[in-house]
Amino acid sequence: MINAKDIKERIKSDFDDKASVVFKIFDDAISNADYLNHNRIIRCIIFLADKNVEKLKKIIEAAAYDPRDVMLWAEYENQGQDEKPKRIRDFNKTFNQADKDVKE
Repeated sequence: MINAKDIKERIKSDFDDKASVVFKIFDDAISNADYLNHNRIIRCIIFLADKNVEKLKKIIEAAAYDPRDVMLWAEYENQGQDEKPKRIRDFNKTFNQADKDVKE
């Protein structure tokens, strides 16, 4: 269940009239994989979905397989084979604070 205020607001603003569908998708996903019920993972999924419900579903599938992948994709840049990833976001924080004072 999604309880964080910033997450609820972001879902409503990003998905508008499809917000109730997105809440249902998250409820179903969390009931099948309780470890997805973490604000950091949920924020990463929403960020990566980029306001697209179909993309959201695919990212939830990836997170159900291994949530670390989703956190890497959302929080880090320089993800190429020969590059050292650099953290640029911290979704342990709210959406508004995620890119401020990021620590490795």
